[in-house]
Formats: sequence, C-alpha cells, structure tokens
Amino acid sequence: MTEKQPSRPHLGVFVKAPLRGTVKTRLAKTIGEENARTLYEDMAADTLQWARKLSHCDKTVFYSPQKERELCRTLLAPGWSETSLQPQAGGGLGNRMQTAFSQMFSQGATVAVLIGSDCPLLDGNTVRKAFASLKNNDLVLGPASDGGYYLIGLRTPAPELFQTGKWSHSLVLQQTIDRARKTGLEVELLPTLGDIDRGEDIAPLGEDLLEAWLHCRNGSRTDFPLRVFRRLLWEPETLIYQLATNSPQPAGNR
Repeated sequence: MTEKQPSRPHLGVFVKAPLRGTVKTRLAKTIGEENARTLYEDMAADTLQWARKLSHCDKTVFYSPQKERELCRTLLAPGWSETSLQPQAGGGLGNRMQTAFSQMFSQGATVAVLIGSDCPLLDGNTVRKAFASLKNNDLVLGPASDGGYYLIGLRTPAPELFQTGKWSHSLVLQQTIDRARKTGLEVELLPTLGDIDRGEDIAPLGEDLLEAWLHCRNGSRTDFPLRVFRRLLWEPETLIYQLATNSPQPAGNR
C-alpha cells in the first residue's frame, strides 16, 4: 500500500505556448510579433527556472492551449516531472484560475498560490512571502502596476473571486479586493511589480533589471531572470536598442 504524502503548499504557474501572433499581442504592436514571442518565451522559461527550485511546495504548470503540450514542455527546465504539466481549463481567465485552484486543493494543498509567467521581477522569495502570508490571511495578492495582479494565493477555495466577465482592465485588483472583503476574507498585499504587456513597459523593466542585477552580484538575489536580461540589454541589437533607434527623434536632433 502506498503511503499518502503529507499535504504541502502548492504553487501553480500559468504559461502559454510561445506561438507567434498569440502571445503578448498588445506588446507585439510596438516590437513586432516575433520579438513579442521570443520575449514571452524568455519570461516563461526564466519563471519556470526559479520555480522549479522551490523545495517547500508542490508545483503544477498549467499550460494553454491544450493541443500545444509538447511546445509548452520545451519551456521547462531539467528537473520538472511530466506530471507537473497540466492543461488549463477552457473558458475565460476567471474559470481557468478557479479550476486551477480547485485542482490544487483537490490534490491536498494546505494553501495554494497561482502566478503568471510575464513578470520578470517576480522571484522565489516573493512566493515564499505569499505562502507565509496565508498562515494568517485568507487571500494574498501581488499587485501589478497596470491595476491587475501578478500573484493570487488562497487558504481555501473562493470561487466568488473569479466571477467577473472582463479581466484586462485597470480595476481588476481593486474589484478582487472589494469582492473578497464583502465575503469576509482577510486580505494582504505584496509589493507592486510591473508585468510586460505594452511597449512602454520595456524601458522601465530594463532599469529594474539593472538594479536587480546589482542585488544578484552582492548576493541578495540568486534567481535572476537571465534570459530576459540578455534579450533586453545584453545581446547585440537588443530590444531596448531597437526601440531607441526606431523611436521618432525630436525635430532639433534630426
């Protein structure tokens, strides 16, 4: 008889297949579909690299679309098990998140945290803080600078948080907080981070990555998003270089 494994915290990561024209479509309007595709691929791979190393929790990578399992598997760093890769549910984002939490809790999660894969400054320490917060709070949220959130964690299932029709707007975070408080949930917020949805998000990210690189060099950070750093700032003809050289110049500088 197989001994039942003890329940542990559970981390879920949402990823999309890095297909041209289907990922980061708003960003692609500025940097082009192929650049948007490769940047997303780098962000997802960096996220899964540090997530794999978290030893205090179980982990599931929820991928989309279902038919692109093999392409999504290429994002995984060595060490991920095949059983960690599970398809996202159908329907809108709310239903997909609700179903992911249901799956994690049904597998015995003591608490569950769900993150995306397009926030390069998110790291393992922030996820650990989220799990710690859930010892005393029902809901933990990582605010994104665009008014959404990059992380959501729950102590118990709360399907009422995901019953909304539209997600891509600047009031998602506040609406989630309001809905949680109406149902009596205790909420804690993590530090605000920027995700990458539009061309104008790239330059601030470059500055933040340079600061994070200094933290990495002095030993206060070990899970640096190296692939994104290379894509934006290191390699020849980087994205920041392209944006700078392709931007319209003031009349006096022409």
